[in-house]
Amino acid sequence: MSLAACGGGGETTPDAEPVSYDLVFDSAGPDDVPRLYRADTSTGAIAAIAGGIPGYRPSADPQGDRLVFAAKASQDPLAKYSLRLLELANGVQSRLSIDDEAIEAEAGFAPDGVGLVYTSDRDNGDSDIIHARLISGVLKDVRNLTAPPSSLYDEDRTPAWSPDGSRIAFTAYRSGSPTIWIMNADGTMLRQITVAGNWGDFSPSWSADGRTLAFQRVDIVDGLVRSRIGRVPVAGGAVEFFNFSGSVYDPRYSPDGKYIAFWAKSDDGGDIYVADLRGQILQRLATPGADRHAAWIRRK
Repeated sequence: MSLAACGGGGETTPDAEPVSYDLVFDSAGPDDVPRLYRADTSTGAIAAIAGGIPGYRPSADPQGDRLVFAAKASQDPLAKYSLRLLELANGVQSRLSIDDEAIEAEAGFAPDGVGLVYTSDRDNGDSDIIHARLISGVLKDVRNLTAPPSSLYDEDRTPAWSPDGSRIAFTAYRSGSPTIWIMNADGTMLRQITVAGNWGDFSPSWSADGRTLAFQRVDIVDGLVRSRIGRVPVAGGAVEFFNFSGSVYDPRYSPDGKYIAFWAKSDDGGDIYVADLRGQILQRLATPGADRHAAWIRRK
């Protein structure tokens, strides 16, 4: 069975193998409120999650049973994002964040399904990488991994676990422009991966073998501001860019190592795409809204 395009069409490779993972993502409609959706990558069917609950940047646990995501308590423009947990089997949603004054988002499960990393501005007003353990639906042992020792350190964002759970990649502004860094899961041994320049690097994602990081680079290409998806060896080396057309964002390697998902701008705000590791587009997934921030989830 091939990967099938949906939502207005797209390119399909006839001999593509079916994936064992689906995608979850957020999509904002005319009310500009992001809501959670799930796409079956074997059929292209898209369905609202839990009736279309509001949510931003979802991430699934390794078993595909739970989602962690950010949401606002109200549509008040001053309302802040906080972390939520959704049990997919029964649709029960609970709040994880314990600080009402903090903005918390960009969460992701560790491979063991217990560890959680996310961003929070709770300590100094700038975003830091926070580690916690999720025990019985409650965050325990909450610790700031990137607390700044001085004003030279600024925001840290978009954390991503390595496949073995030993390291975390993230976006850091400590080199001037945003660059990709990695550190051990306990916050030690920080190391810069991409170099600073007249560009910004964001949203790292680990390959299945842990040897490569895909990321989003925003820079000027042929005189125009453009967002591209690059990949770089974790051990160090040159950046290689996928040859996707237009501006593309937020790459996510599939856990089985076969595919990469991302979103691209469209007339309605954004669509989700799946490509193989050669950069061949296999599938376009689209609702009538702005579809963004895809994450892989194990298919049941």
